[in-house]
Amino acid sequence: MDQRIIVTTPFLVYLALCALFGLAQSTVAAPLTQGQPAFIAIVGLVGPLVAIGLLWVRNYAYGAPVLVSTMLTNAWFVTYFFFIHDNPANVFAVSGDGSTAFLASTIGLIVGSLLTAGVGCWLWYRESPGFRSAVDTLVGPSETRN
Repeated sequence: MDQRIIVTTPFLVYLALCALFGLAQSTVAAPLTQGQPAFIAIVGLVGPLVAIGLLWVRNYAYGAPVLVSTMLTNAWFVTYFFFIHDNPANVFAVSGDGSTAFLASTIGLIVGSLLTAGVGCWLWYRESPGFRSAVDTLVGPSETRN
């Protein structure tokens, strides 16, 4: 199977989760502060779309690292802003119709980001000898030394 399809599939699931998240957020009217919509759009949508585009033109040297970095950054932001930070858009601060959908879609967004980042890491490991060497050095030697 083409490895580009393997990477694109979780990304498409992530995009579907983004749509559900947007719908749920509009239902609960969770306000975002100034600059956050732009951050979400650039890091959560434009960056990964550029990365997938690079992967589809077989530019693995830049596509995989961009995909991994944007997905991990997105997962961190969503976790912090919607679960940890005390603000009106926190999943525990919203109530009413759609609050359960907002919670579920936010969790789904984090899981989708991490899954896409994990598959991106797999591709990066496969295609980059430098990254593979760094990971292998970090994990440790494959043979025992005396």
